[in-house]
Amino acid sequence: MAGIGFELKKIFKGDSIVGKIMGGAYATMVTVGPTLLVIAALNLLYFLLPYAEITYQDREVLSSTILYVFIFSLCLSGPVNILLSRYVADKVYEEKYEELSSSIEFGNQLLALLLAVFGIPFAFRMYYEGGLSIPYIAVSYLFFTGLAFTFYYMTFITLLKEYRKITYSFLAGLLLGILAAWITNYRFGVGTVNAILFGLMVGFNLIAVFLYVIIRDVFPRHAGGIKEIRRYAWEHKLLIGANLLYLLGLYVHNWVFWFQSEFRVEIASVFICAPVYDEATFLAMLTDLPFLVVFVVNVETKFHSAYQVYCQCVIGGGRRDIIKSKFRMERVLREELLYIIQLQTILLLIIYMVMNILIPRLGMDGTIFSIYPVLAVGYFIIYLVQGMMIFQFYLDDAKGAFLTGLFFFLGIFLGSLVSVHFPASLCGTGVIAGGFAGFTFVYFRLRYLLHHLDAHMYCRFSIVKEKRTGRKTNNANMRIYKNEKQKTEGKA
Repeated sequence: MAGIGFELKKIFKGDSIVGKIMGGAYATMVTVGPTLLVIAALNLLYFLLPYAEITYQDREVLSSTILYVFIFSLCLSGPVNILLSRYVADKVYEEKYEELSSSIEFGNQLLALLLAVFGIPFAFRMYYEGGLSIPYIAVSYLFFTGLAFTFYYMTFITLLKEYRKITYSFLAGLLLGILAAWITNYRFGVGTVNAILFGLMVGFNLIAVFLYVIIRDVFPRHAGGIKEIRRYAWEHKLLIGANLLYLLGLYVHNWVFWFQSEFRVEIASVFICAPVYDEATFLAMLTDLPFLVVFVVNVETKFHSAYQVYCQCVIGGGRRDIIKSKFRMERVLREELLYIIQLQTILLLIIYMVMNILIPRLGMDGTIFSIYPVLAVGYFIIYLVQGMMIFQFYLDDAKGAFLTGLFFFLGIFLGSLVSVHFPASLCGTGVIAGGFAGFTFVYFRLRYLLHHLDAHMYCRFSIVKEKRTGRKTNNANMRIYKNEKQKTEGKA
């Protein structure tokens, strides 16, 4: 979300009610706006086309295809995004703008390779084992690639601070996709299932093209630089691993229920899923989306400023200034995390009561509602872990982020293997247990990191090798830090 803080600070300046409403709307548009647009577009497609008239089998094949495309395109594009976003940020800081174009091309090649390696074998399985038609498989693969490249290009658009263009690209692409689906269904007589899938394919490929055109208008073309990016990728392998483990942890509980639970359903001999559990997961994710909005607002408008002051003091300030700014940054981090947790807890209760009214009226299975409450709590913890991992990225703790992702993934995986045998109302306890495992580790890791922050960020490299004869501590810095902390707490 590079650069969003500048816009939010301008909007929130003045601390008026209108400013807060506008700031909240802007943050919502930036963080979850595209997600909401996709949900709205899917429902509009189902409404405009005769979706209710298709057979149950065709409906399940379509929903399974969309589910697989969204999950695996995000899993494949996520590690590429985290690597190149870090690389691009470093090059912008160094003002080496001519090298950004090569990073885009490297990402294009790497992502296309990953999509082919994972997508083509599954396409053959869809044909030989699932008996699906070649046009359906081809459109599904193009939908898969279009969505993955959309996720990928969004990373570079955020660098340009063109957040509105992301929303406008999604809006234009999805509307054109809906129009394409309507024309193919009503004008050319294409079946509803194929028309919906074709519309989604057109929409997301157009979004990817729109975003790519925006990027190319800004970044100059530059040959070479691929070797440097490969070296950079190896140096930041822990960062890539942390992001990959988090993404896997986000979906591994679904995969466990796909293969091990009583809700398992096999569709067309190729798609394996658990529709009841997956729908409860989707509702739980929607319930906790406000957390992302609140987190972005508070981090970009408050913590980022405190972090920036601390870094400036280290570069050009005295020892006392460094310690004061460090203590202020710690205090802001604690206060904002506590505020977000309290606010999201209130929102969670309100949304749960609303869901309690809506779900029965929407005709959903009662089992979905019995699974949903525990999963909603689990996703609250999951998003909290994501937020604290972002703090680790701020503090350049790639090793800690990797270990957090590892604990998070293993916790949810092992917890789900146990909870899959529980009654429906307790199926989500594996998600809670795994999320809590990741949260516990990252909490104590951040505490340790903040206590040794100066050494971690600025004393990790040496010019002259020296023999260590024992453990060294900076008692003077610790005394000043404790005195400043006592003074601040006394004033409070």
